[in-house]
Amino acid sequence: MFLVVALQFLLALTYLIVPLIGHRYGLAAQSAADAEIHRQGHSPAVLTKHGLDFTASTASVTVSVAIAAGLATLGVLNLFDQPMLTWILQPILLIAGGSVTTSQVFVVRYAGAALRKSGTTDIDAKSLIEAAKVAFPGWFHPLVLARFLLTTAGSLVILLLLAVS
Repeated sequence: MFLVVALQFLLALTYLIVPLIGHRYGLAAQSAADAEIHRQGHSPAVLTKHGLDFTASTASVTVSVAIAAGLATLGVLNLFDQPMLTWILQPILLIAGGSVTTSQVFVVRYAGAALRKSGTTDIDAKSLIEAAKVAFPGWFHPLVLARFLLTTAGSLVILLLLAVS
């Protein structure tokens, strides 16, 4: 049960730290993306039109903090051998959180697809994302990747460990 609790607390930390860093550096990343899109000959409004926003809204930070609190609560319950809520909520996080974190890890692919879908094919999505990425600390992308891995593979491990315990 210790590994289950440790994974849930680690995952909770990632759901707490990632949005706070996004909130802290998001405006600078958005400015960098706006400058890059302008350099490519487009108005920054095209980013908004396609839902490409690098800032962490208050709502997204609030949701992430709530998820972190929920995961920490699950961890505490599991410390006392009360896994019922984990059986209910961890699969939801695996599916819902997995899809959200996948889009954050593969952001170049998702941004390029969003632009192509709307017929905007002359924007270099990779340069756009790289410009925004520079505004974040160097350890931010590895943390986003860790959150993705803990949300997906970590959730599966948690469920498997509960199944065999």
